[in-house]
Amino acid sequence: MSLSIGKALSMSQMLRPYVESYLLDTEIILGFVVSKTREYLRAHTEESLTKIQVKEFKRMLCKRKQGMPVAYIVGKRCFWDFELTVNESVLIPRPETELLVDFALKSISNLERAERIADLGTGSGAIAIALARGNPECSVHAVDISRDALEVAKTNARNLGVSNIIFHEGSWCDGLPDLNFDLIVANPPYISNNDSHLSGGGLQYEPRLALAAEKSGYSELNSIIQNSCNFLKKDSWLLLEHGYGQQDSVIKELERFGYSDMVRLKDYAGKDRVVAARWEARDN
Repeated sequence: MSLSIGKALSMSQMLRPYVESYLLDTEIILGFVVSKTREYLRAHTEESLTKIQVKEFKRMLCKRKQGMPVAYIVGKRCFWDFELTVNESVLIPRPETELLVDFALKSISNLERAERIADLGTGSGAIAIALARGNPECSVHAVDISRDALEVAKTNARNLGVSNIIFHEGSWCDGLPDLNFDLIVANPPYISNNDSHLSGGGLQYEPRLALAAEKSGYSELNSIIQNSCNFLKKDSWLLLEHGYGQQDSVIKELERFGYSDMVRLKDYAGKDRVVAARWEARDN
């Protein structure tokens, strides 16, 4: 028995008890299977799927029912103004992280000349690619401790034709070359290791290394704050994404190590999400 696009979309109801965005997710999955936009699906509900497409669609729908994020199911995620390949080796880029990118691009535009940018914990390469595309004259150094994540980031850079990124395997600043940077950005893990959210909501599929940190979620944030000053030029900026309720503590740590001119940024939900701090304690 054949399955029409309309009937396939109606199968979104099987996700309804499990997923709030059940219809959107079904449209994304079906669109991926038939290589069509969501708008096309709505306008061609009578069109039939092939047997192979039906099998693949049902398989993917079952994965979503089990809680796997849509981005991992279809292997893609939109970020900023481009599309990324993603898999379970990398964190799925979030809309909140675009706030960090936006501030970073504005900060760079205010500089007389920017030569080098660092993205610590690059994952899929989302931040590094956005900054590299926006600043083709700059060298962007992207660091990650995961070799598998770096392969995903390299693939994304290659697919998007971005050639001004240099990739380094290493842990945060330890992965950087002995150079001075105009800007360092990082979206490190900041969830506490014992946070119950890690076991549900799709987070169980994402790399724990990119999500959770010791010391109630502060260990990696503090490490970056402590060591970034050794790589920043005078009057350059450090941008950090952080978790709910962490902003005041992050700012105190920044102040302790000599950063100043703190800028607090909220995400689209109105929650504190990013801190920008200027390094001006010494000349490099």
